[in-house]
Amino acid sequence: MRTLIDRAVGAIATGTSACFVAIVAISALEVVLRYGFDSPTIWAHELSVALAACAFLLGGPVVHHRRGHIAITFFLERMSPSRKRLLACLNSLLTVVFLALLSWAATGQALQALDNLETSGTATNWPTPVVLKSLLALCALWMLLQTLVQFWRDVRAVGRSP
Repeated sequence: MRTLIDRAVGAIATGTSACFVAIVAISALEVVLRYGFDSPTIWAHELSVALAACAFLLGGPVVHHRRGHIAITFFLERMSPSRKRLLACLNSLLTVVFLALLSWAATGQALQALDNLETSGTATNWPTPVVLKSLLALCALWMLLQTLVQFWRDVRAVGRSP
């Protein structure tokens, strides 16, 4: 049975995929306008980069929720189930520490960008830094909460027999 969180993560993953489709469409439009009509845009590149950054930032929590990040399984395959569970606890604990520090730093940067209404400084001068820094802080916090839940599950699994 899929939980509400699973459905939300699925929806965010679908939206993230749509960002890449939009980037392809924007790039195609830019090529047609630039080379077909000799009328390039000033916004296509910046928007494509911003959409890609958003997609990559949102992709992190989605993959983390699915526990799909790259793992070195060479050592895990040779461990007993009880050692694997202990290692999962240690991994989750270290991840909590890292994400707590990242969340704290990213939130500070996001608040500063919001306070200064930071803009890109390009021809479009969009508030891209505010959006991306805020999204980084939110995604880091989201991953921190997910890791706390995973840590709790890992700790509970240590007491179980194989």
